[in-house]
Amino acid sequence: MCDIFMSLIEKYDLLKESIECSALLSSGQKKILIHLAQFEKGVAMSVLVDLMGQSKQALYFNVKKLLERGFISRERGMVYVYRISEDKITDLIESYKQLKKAKSFT
Repeated sequence: MCDIFMSLIEKYDLLKESIECSALLSSGQKKILIHLAQFEKGVAMSVLVDLMGQSKQALYFNVKKLLERGFISRERGMVYVYRISEDKITDLIESYKQLKKAKSFT
């Protein structure tokens, strides 16, 4: 798992571009994913609130949608910790690469 994540971190620019260009995500969801991608072990909602400058209530809807769609996961420890789903993000990157490749042929 760590090896896959490290390869994503090493390709952060590609990851960020893939997220930003995705038609599958709302702008709020994209921002959350970009922030979460910076943290290997995930972060608590309070950290997302601080990073994004929004209230917990404002973030909750998008976090809930990302959870439902499998883009992020949630683990309970002392608090819930949110992290990106490596499988979904890898799929997102692959889709972006294919789209970019297809556009280069036109």
